[in-house]
Amino acid sequence: MQPQFEVLPPERPLPPPRRNPGGIIGFLVAAAAIVFKFKTLGTMLLSIGAYSLIFGWKFAAGFVLLIFVHELGHVIAAKCYGLPVSAPTFIPFFGAYVTHGMPMSSYSHAMIAYAGPLAGGLGGWACYYLGVTLGEHWILAVALYTFGLNLINLAPIPPLDGSKIWIGFFRGRTPDIPPSDRAYLGIFLAALIAGLILGCLETWGNLPPPSDLAPR
Repeated sequence: MQPQFEVLPPERPLPPPRRNPGGIIGFLVAAAAIVFKFKTLGTMLLSIGAYSLIFGWKFAAGFVLLIFVHELGHVIAAKCYGLPVSAPTFIPFFGAYVTHGMPMSSYSHAMIAYAGPLAGGLGGWACYYLGVTLGEHWILAVALYTFGLNLINLAPIPPLDGSKIWIGFFRGRTPDIPPSDRAYLGIFLAALIAGLILGCLETWGNLPPPSDLAPR
């Protein structure tokens, strides 16, 4: 008996999977909603992700954390002067900012601006000692960038913090600051600049060649 074979029609090829643009748009909308609802945390995570593309996630997390410390200095100072103040908002590769009510005097305005680099510098020194103690070069790199960033931020260039501090030395622009407070402001600023420069030099001296700091 001859076997019987049935010839079946060729199966139609399956269509290629379709990309669902609605899913991508929905994801972006959800991410934007999280950023706007949890502004500080959302923009912090966004900044960490952006920095990690270049420097690695450990450096990115440490650096953004110390930017947060800098902004907390402004927040605490504004609260001490009884001013309303916003939570920090981060902008990748540009730092972060807070907004606060108008200070009652030019001196208080200068001190609120001064508090950010002061907190950032103290955070940099804490990071430096942690890096030296643990022998972690990436922590030292975070400290070095932190010292440098806060030092640059003291330049008398708007909208940097330094522009709100240095104006306090011009009597014509800030006539409400008495000479004694102007002198205190000068001592505080000189001490902070010296501390940041010393931090840069100390950290640089404890770092290996830059090729050893490449993210792995």
